[in-house]
Parts: sequence; C-alpha cells; structure tokens
Amino acid sequence: MQTLAFFLYIGLLFIFSVSSFSIAVTKIQYPVSRRGLIALRQSDTDQDQDLDPDKLVDPSLKFENPRIKKAYCALQEWKKAMISDPLNMTGNWVGPNVCSYYGVGCVPALDDEQIRTVAAVDLNFGDISGQLVPHLGLLADLGILHLHSNRFCGIVPKTFSNLELLFELDLSNNRFSGLFPTPVLTLPSLRFLDIRFNEFEGPLPPALFDKDVDAIVVNNNRFSSHIPKNMGNSPASTIVLSNNKFSGCIPRSIGRMPNIEQVSFSNNRLTGCLPEELGMPKFLNVLDVSKNYFLGPLPKSLERMEMIERLDVSSNHLTGKVHDSVCGLSALWNFTIFDNYFNEIGGECEKRSRDNLIMQDRENCFSGKPNQRSQQDCSSVLTRPVDCKTIGCQPRDPLILELNKRKPPLVHSPSPPDPQTPKVTPTHKTTQLASPTPPVVSPLPARAVKNFPPKIGSQHSSPPRGH
Repeated sequence: MQTLAFFLYIGLLFIFSVSSFSIAVTKIQYPVSRRGLIALRQSDTDQDQDLDPDKLVDPSLKFENPRIKKAYCALQEWKKAMISDPLNMTGNWVGPNVCSYYGVGCVPALDDEQIRTVAAVDLNFGDISGQLVPHLGLLADLGILHLHSNRFCGIVPKTFSNLELLFELDLSNNRFSGLFPTPVLTLPSLRFLDIRFNEFEGPLPPALFDKDVDAIVVNNNRFSSHIPKNMGNSPASTIVLSNNKFSGCIPRSIGRMPNIEQVSFSNNRLTGCLPEELGMPKFLNVLDVSKNYFLGPLPKSLERMEMIERLDVSSNHLTGKVHDSVCGLSALWNFTIFDNYFNEIGGECEKRSRDNLIMQDRENCFSGKPNQRSQQDCSSVLTRPVDCKTIGCQPRDPLILELNKRKPPLVHSPSPPDPQTPKVTPTHKTTQLASPTPPVVSPLPARAVKNFPPKIGSQHSSPPRGH
C-alpha cells in the first residue's frame, strides 16, 4: 500500500509538471554579476542554526496545518538570503498561504490525504542571486526542486538529506561551488540530478553510481580525478560528464550498464585506448568521446551497437581503419571522426557518406581526400603504433605527454553552440545529438508548478551562461 501511495503522490506532482526532459543549448547569453556573491559562501556552521518554526515564525499567524507552517518558515528564511530577485518572482511570498506563492506547488500529503503540503518549488530562469539555507530541510514532502538559470552560490546544505521524497533536483546554471554536494547521495527517492554549469570541483563520489538515478548530468563544472570504476553499477539511461577535467580511462564497467542510452565524455583529459566494453550496452544510441586524448584504433565492439544513432570520436589521436562494420550500422546517421589520424576507410563508409550518413572526416590521414593532415604530421603518429594492452590510463607514454603539451588548456566557458541544436532525452524515445557540441541538459520548462508568473512560463530552455 505504501508503494502504491507513493506512485499516486508522484502522479499528483506531475499534474503540475511536464514529463519529458530535454537537452538543448542556444546562442543567447545571460549577463552574470558576481558582485556580493562571494561573501555568501556557506560554511558548515550554517548547519547548526535553530530550525524550530515555533521560534522563527510570528505566533499571531495562522496556518492550515503544521507542514504548511514549516514550509512558511523555510521559504521566508530562504527569501531573506536572496540578495537580488530582478523578475520579482518571490514578490508575493507574503503571508501564511504558501500554496499561493509563485513557483510553489501543493498537493495532498503522501501519508495523509486530508492535509496539503508543499511538493514542488520551481524558480527556473529567475536570475535570483543568494544562497540556499538549511531551513529548506523543513520541506520534508518536497518532490521537485528546480532552480535552473539563477545565480545561487555557496554549497548545498547538509539538511537536504531530510528531503526523502525529492526525486527531481535541478541546480543547473548557477554558482554553486565546493566538492560534489554529498547530501544528495542520501536522498532515497532521487531519480533526476542536474548540477551542470556550476563550479563544483574534485572527484565524483563512487556512491553516485550506486544510486537508482535515471539521469546524472554534471557537465561544465571543474570535476577532476578518474571517473569511478563502478560507473557500470548505475541504472541511469543518461550520463553527461563533458566539459570537466576527468583523467584516466573510461571505466570498463560501462559494458554492463543495463539501461544506458546516451553518454558523453566529451572535452575532458581522458587517455588510453577506447575500451572494447564501450560497444556492449545494447540500448546506447548517443555516444560522444570527442576532445580527449584517446589513442589506438576504434574498438571492434562498436560494430555491435545496433541502436547507435550519433557517434562522435572527433578530436582525439585515434589511428587505423574506419571499418565498414561501423559505418554500416543501420541506425547510425551521424558519424563524426574529424581531427584524428585515421588512414584507411572502408568502401561502405564512402558509399554511405555519399548517401545517407553524415560523416565529417577532415583532418585525418586519408590518402586522396581533401582537407587532410600533412604527411609529416601523419608520420609522426602513424610510425609509432599503440599497443592497447600496455598503454594504460595515465599520460606516462612519451607520445601522450607530447600530445598533452600540444593541446590547448581546458576553457571552462562553453564555445558558441553548433547551429544544429543538440537534443538528448533521458527517456526511451529516439533522440538526436548534434556534433560537435556535447549534450547539455535543460530542466523541465518553467510551468512545472501552477503558481508561476505567466511571463516566465516559457517553453524554451534557458541557455547556459559562460564562466
């Protein structure tokens, strides 16, 4: 009965939300002001604040139930920590009727249908600056928190671990900093995590890939170190790790991922050969390993990727032949191989590239093709074949060290997007991802909750801001 009640609760929440997640970037840029934000960096001492609503709320106010009183306390304390609200999205956050606040959605409580409680908060595209407060941990019935495209800074409070019903957390396109927000690892209901375009740094915790999360989107931060070896434990359908500073190899455990459909490792510092396990996930339809330091040939296992639609291996140092068995994959319609050292291509690849396969092959070592590398440039790599059994994952090999020197430093700001807007969805629908721009997740549209200002209710995703 409890399980059934939970799904009924989720269904009520989705009355106020759109059930699809889209990934998109546009050319528009929002101005960003950092003035006054650094002073708001939180410390662990913030977690020791008194969160008792009876001590913080005016006793003359009347509330329909104790949960609404707690929500009032949480939202009012949060509003005090907002130093700028240019669209006045919290302008009507006044009085005890929190269910009428803009961006706040209420539904019957999961454990008591006779009372209302706050189940969703959506301040997407608000450009609000400030910080999160520990009092948000009082929103124990919260299922959705969307804060995409604001200027919140600091860290995620430890009290977020109290949000046991939270299943969608979107903190993307803000100024959050510090290590990976570990409070989210304790959230038992979390299914969608989007923290892209922030300033998080350090390693990803292995525990992230042991959680039952469907979408893990952490691109465009400053994460570093190796990708955890237990990545293959994740049941996620979408994982976006692009535009960070990850090093080492792609974990071989990726081969046992049961649900993975779309994954991007683009624009990191990954090394070694592409593992054979890369072609094992049966549902993979988008794979992007571009802009890294990968060496050696394409794995033979790629020929088994029957559902692959978009495959991008560009801007690496891959060598050898582009085989017909890959080009001939029936679902493949975009195969990007430019800026490598491939020196042979199959006849089927040539035929399909003239017919129905988009294949960008410039800046390789193909004889007789236009826009290829110089003979001297090709010889410097092709005369030093790579043994994938011994190459390893660290840049110890002289060739990799030399390539590291040549590669320009990682730029945290995103490049102007390709005119073809990339789209990826963490669902089981057929999707497309434009090359060479890596996928970037956008949240649900801003009409996810009923009390949202009409002028903010755009159906279009907000663009990422540069750092």
